[in-house]
Amino acid sequence: MNFFTRYLPSLALGAAFLATPVAGAQTESIQGTYRTVLNHEPRGAEPTKYHQFATLTIRTVNIGGTLKISASVRMIFGDWSSNEFLTYEYPDVPMNLLTRQLSLRADGNDVSFIGTLRNGAITGEWFSSSAGRVGRFAAQKSQVPAIERGSVLVKTVTGHYRGTLVNTHPESNLPERLSLSLVTTQTPAEGGTVELRISGNLRFYLGDFGSGEFVETPIAEAKFNFYNRYLTLKTAQHGITLKGVLSPDGDFVADVFADGLGRVGTIELESVQ
Repeated sequence: MNFFTRYLPSLALGAAFLATPVAGAQTESIQGTYRTVLNHEPRGAEPTKYHQFATLTIRTVNIGGTLKISASVRMIFGDWSSNEFLTYEYPDVPMNLLTRQLSLRADGNDVSFIGTLRNGAITGEWFSSSAGRVGRFAAQKSQVPAIERGSVLVKTVTGHYRGTLVNTHPESNLPERLSLSLVTTQTPAEGGTVELRISGNLRFYLGDFGSGEFVETPIAEAKFNFYNRYLTLKTAQHGITLKGVLSPDGDFVADVFADGLGRVGTIELESVQ
């Protein structure tokens, strides 16, 4: 028996063993775009769970043996096709090689993420600068992560709202029915970023909804915090200001102020989009 007939089977078996991937090994590239579900955990007495969609894009480059990771997150309000979104850049994303924990933080960004990469998915917690810990998130390349049962999708600001007004000031006699239409658009900002701009119209109905007996005024100024959901609207005419909270499922409860009188009433509107 010569060398080849004696050792060739063993050599072939060894080569086959080396070519076989180790069970459980993560071979998929880190970089790429991950479809993400951001969960909002209930706060206080509010029992409702909310969620919103996002995309997480991770970029990698190796410089002299050092792996550098950067990322961007697009937070979407509404469904996947919505044009209502905020984008955040994270130029430096540290990764713990032992645990594969990723930390997405950057000065000036309203949101941050701490997650662990395992088997092609990233899971962890996310935070906002105004509210602290918001909840958990999951991100995958191959599919949209599972949505918790009973969770409600965060609605867009864009839409049509309708409801009632209650006068609380003796000198105020504003109409008791009103509707509000809001539209968000993407506008360029400094540094090549994009901001959401809100515009719209407010209608006071003296008659029934759908009648021609209404007074309409454009919204001259709109400010909205996407994390605590606080919305301020100022009308172009009549000196009316609305200040309140637009809930994730589209209810707008606010105080009504009039120039020269202060607080004159309250409104409760619901989304009819």
